[in-house]
Amino acid sequence: MSIALALSAMVLLGSTHFINGLLARFYPPLNIAFYTHLGGALVGFAGALLFSTWEPTVWIWSALAGIGSALGAWLLYQGLARAPFAIVVPVSAVAMVTIALGLSLVFLGERPNGWVWLGVMIALPAIGLTAGGGKPSKTRMNRSTRAGLLLGLGAGLGFALQLHFLGQVPNHAAFYGIAICMFSGAVCCLPFYQYAHPAPKCFPLLATIAGGISALGLTLYTLSREGQLAIISIVIVSMYPLIPVVFGSLVRWERISSIRMVGIVLSIVAMVLIVAGSG
Repeated sequence: MSIALALSAMVLLGSTHFINGLLARFYPPLNIAFYTHLGGALVGFAGALLFSTWEPTVWIWSALAGIGSALGAWLLYQGLARAPFAIVVPVSAVAMVTIALGLSLVFLGERPNGWVWLGVMIALPAIGLTAGGGKPSKTRMNRSTRAGLLLGLGAGLGFALQLHFLGQVPNHAAFYGIAICMFSGAVCCLPFYQYAHPAPKCFPLLATIAGGISALGLTLYTLSREGQLAIISIVIVSMYPLIPVVFGSLVRWERISSIRMVGIVLSIVAMVLIVAGSG
């Protein structure tokens, strides 16, 4: 059951990035981040009133998770504005899962078996390849590349902190945790909102809907950690780049490069090994 929840969380979070990736071509990315967090907060509070029980410590962990989420989004978009996509996105994705795994090992004392470790070792390069890793363009390979690497690492740290802090929220308060996390992230994104770019009303609406989908995905991620190692949930959820890559190839008729195809195959192999090891 926990594996199924983690896989569902991966699909929902990947769908959020797919929707926001389409919007980012026409709408300021930090505006998208703001509305995504706002939509997640709305869905989270609605779910909390219906399904969750309040826990006094929730607001601390959730507010910290929201700061990590906003920090990750801000640094990721700054990186994409300064450096090639093929540098920033794979670095941030691999940094996120690596740092999150380290936090679980150090602070939670988890000790996965050999099959899970093998899956993790395969998953790390798989995530980078699926997210677009490979040889970056030879242009802009000096200062912009260094900035992209540093900002990508910072973005991965922010998202890893979000996953780690959300993992401290008890299951019975999961929706409250997501609601406060997303609201905190929206507050952090608000100062960077760009009023100078008018856009159709459907853009904020779509970003808000994407945020609601993200809130459901994060809730399932929180629930999936019950009864299994946090490392397993983290690695499975971190494979979310599979979804925008596959959906993008279908909707935009984009050709999947050989590098990304290798990443997809390795991701599937990694998931099979992790599922087998957790069983």
